[in-house]
Amino acid sequence: MRFEFMVATRYLRGKRKNRFVSLITVISVAGVSVGVIALIVVMSVMTGFDIALRETIIGNRAHLTVLPPGGQPMMEPERVMDDLENLTNLVVATGPIIQTEALIKRGERTNGAFLIGIDPEREQDVTDLATNLSSTGGRIHAQGNLPGYKEIVLGYRLAHSLGVGIGSEIEVITARPTVRTFGMSGAGRIWLRVSGISQARMSDFDNLYAFVDIETARMLTGREGVDGIHVKLTDPMMAERVARQIEQELPYFAVTWYESQEAFFGALEQEKAAMFIILVFIIVVAAFNITSTLIMIVMEKRRDVGILRTLGVGSMSILVLFMLEGLMIGLGGTMIGLVLGIILAYNITPVAQFIASLMGVNLFDSNIYYFDGIPVAVVWSDIVWVTIAAIFLTFLSTLYPAWSAARLNPVDALRYE
Repeated sequence: MRFEFMVATRYLRGKRKNRFVSLITVISVAGVSVGVIALIVVMSVMTGFDIALRETIIGNRAHLTVLPPGGQPMMEPERVMDDLENLTNLVVATGPIIQTEALIKRGERTNGAFLIGIDPEREQDVTDLATNLSSTGGRIHAQGNLPGYKEIVLGYRLAHSLGVGIGSEIEVITARPTVRTFGMSGAGRIWLRVSGISQARMSDFDNLYAFVDIETARMLTGREGVDGIHVKLTDPMMAERVARQIEQELPYFAVTWYESQEAFFGALEQEKAAMFIILVFIIVVAAFNITSTLIMIVMEKRRDVGILRTLGVGSMSILVLFMLEGLMIGLGGTMIGLVLGIILAYNITPVAQFIASLMGVNLFDSNIYYFDGIPVAVVWSDIVWVTIAAIFLTFLSTLYPAWSAARLNPVDALRYE
């Protein structure tokens, strides 16, 4: 192998009569580098978005939502919360909830909303609702207090669409069953004062969610007890394990934060995989360049190959020689691409801002995406997969040229020399 490596290195750095081959070699290295850079940057940005969105979802949703079987209300929520907190030391906090759909009216404007009844004191230890009332961003500044009796907290996009602010009075209508002459029907109507505007940095929450206290929710729905229990864990990644433990040891079932957004996370994973496959084709094109480069090198080195074969060098050594030469090109491009790709990934925000200034557009509007910069997470497993893909495609590109060089007849190679 030392001999083959020495000759392959000499062929790469030696001066050739055909400068065109040298140019193609440089283009091949650059092609692999560009493909690796594109893969690393795109994978890092998509992973960064995934992590940022995951953290936002985990903060705004309870890690677990414990529900009674059959949709029956929990009549003793305090006892259930005690059972959950005593079940495992992974449970940090719990809070009761009542869930219902509602129409919210302000003058001529009407919006549908998902109304959540909470215990304000407990809920602030379970989700980021209290934090969302003190953050700022978007067109409306999040502010106010958690809801008290006959008060309501609105998502800031919902508040904006209704044209309301802190202190505004709104009418809330829910489907509350009441006994009428001809059966069960009716609706719950109540006027509530807006006590807070929440900015959750998620369109679902900001557009659809409204929060009231438990007593107000009972007044609107006419229900006794609660619909479920919100649970916060020491580690949200343990939610699946704790959910199965709850279902085994208590007469309830649990929904994890991941299960409530499973379709969303599945779409992110599929999109990341699709982008990886699409961008790999850049490296495939570079691999074809390596193939064409090696073919031209083999044609240029026919005399050298003939002499080596005459001196007793076996066809396997010739095969390995040209495979090593192609791998050197691919490895060089891969290493350059890895270094430049990681540097670019960590500096993607200023680069994007510079490109935006040249184009006169806003490529990354923080009011839309809720991030101060493009989120990036360089994950070493992604780097490993990119490296493996680049080296594997480079290896495949060397097979045919190396095989054709190994089959070269030394007599034919030297006949016209």
